[in-house]
Amino acid sequence: MKKHLAIIALAAALVALPLSAADSISDQRSITTMGTVNVTIPADSAKLSVFLSVRDQTLEQSNSHLDGVLAALQTELKTRGIPEKSVVLKSRDVRKEWDDSNGRRERTFLGYSSSARVIISIDDISKLSPLITYLGLHEEYDSWYPELRSSKIGEEKNAVLASALRVARNKAEILAKEGGAKLGALLNATEVEVDSGYNRSQSANYAAFASSNDASGNDSDNATPTGAHVISINVSITATFALE
Repeated sequence: MKKHLAIIALAAALVALPLSAADSISDQRSITTMGTVNVTIPADSAKLSVFLSVRDQTLEQSNSHLDGVLAALQTELKTRGIPEKSVVLKSRDVRKEWDDSNGRRERTFLGYSSSARVIISIDDISKLSPLITYLGLHEEYDSWYPELRSSKIGEEKNAVLASALRVARNKAEILAKEGGAKLGALLNATEVEVDSGYNRSQSANYAAFASSNDASGNDSDNATPTGAHVISINVSITATFALE
C-alpha cells in the first residue's frame, strides 16, 4: 500500500511540475521520462591491429628478420583469402634494448628490437577467429581487440532509438495514469550521451571467445566460434510528453 501511494505521489509531482520557464508561461503541463534500450547485433566485418616484433644482435639482422616475419604474415593472410590490399603497414620502428635489472651502470645490451604495426581489414567475419588463433600460436605476433563492424549498424540504431522512445512513453503513460492525467503528444525527445561501451563490448566479446577457445583445449584454427563477434548498441532517450 505504501509503495502504491509513493507511485501516486511521484506521478502527481511530475504532473504538477512544468518542464521549463517557457512551459510555465504557456501553462503547458508535461511529464519527462527516460527510455533505455540495449541490443547486440552480429558483426559482419572487422579491423584487426597486429603487432610484430623481433630481436637480434645487429641492426641489419633485426631489420632482415622483421622483413621475413612481415612477408610470412602476408603469405599466411593470402592463403586465408585476405588480399594484399586489405593489409596496411601503419608503423615500423627499431631500437636498442637493454637489461637494467642490475642498475643502469651494469646494464647489458640485449640487441636491436624491430617492430611493426599492421592493420588488417577483414570483410568476412568468419575469418577473424581463426586468424586470431593462428596469431596467438606465434610469439612474433600480438594482436589488439578487433574493431568490429556491421553494415546494418545504421538501421539497427534507428530501430533501437524507436524502441527507447516507446519505453519512455510507456513509463510516462503509467505515471500520468497514476496521477489522474492523460498523456498527450510528444513535445521533445533527446538522445542522452551514454558510454555505449562499443569498444569495451568488443573487448569483452574478444575475451569471451578467447576464453572459449582456451577452454576447448583445441589448437585448431577453427576452435573459436564466430558467433561471439557481436556489437552492442546502447541508446538512452529523454522524452517530454504533454499532459491533457
